[in-house]
Amino acid sequence: MISFRIKGCAVRFYFSFFVFNALIFILRDSRLMLAFYTACAVHESGHMMAILLCGGRIRAVELSGAGIRIVMRKGGIVPVRSSLFVLLAGPAANIIVFLTVKLAGCNGAFPLLDLTAAVYNMLPYSSLDGGAVIALLTAGTSVERAADTVLTAVKLIIIICAAAAAYLWGSAAVPLLIASAALFIGDIRR
Repeated sequence: MISFRIKGCAVRFYFSFFVFNALIFILRDSRLMLAFYTACAVHESGHMMAILLCGGRIRAVELSGAGIRIVMRKGGIVPVRSSLFVLLAGPAANIIVFLTVKLAGCNGAFPLLDLTAAVYNMLPYSSLDGGAVIALLTAGTSVERAADTVLTAVKLIIIICAAAAAYLWGSAAVPLLIASAALFIGDIRR
């Protein structure tokens, strides 16, 4: 792990982050990487702005093969509404950038990657915003167990679709298959 501090906030890069990036470079066009990282920065900036607007403080930013995680300083109970705002702010930032860039007449990889980042992060995996929203809304309720069962089925369907895409389109769809399987395994371990 590589770690450093910026104004009291720890920034940590885990080995798995570099492995994931190497895999992307091998399997995808490296010219897309700047657009990819910019879309990721837009997404995480949306979360960070929402945290600050809600009065929260960021303790650390962790980058790993599972994605980027923002760790907030402990400060008591966070209202559900504030948590939802923070979770949805990342995808919302990507959608705002997508619409702005498209309305400006720009086509290409960057607006598409922003839209993809918004949709991807709303998938129902616990390490992504969509899964965190579902967990936040169902935790401790009578539908929590049923939601987990339905989400497991949805995740398996996503893996099957990714495998079919990899079979039909070859190496272009392999990262989707790897990501969906890794996210599923990550959810099982929790």
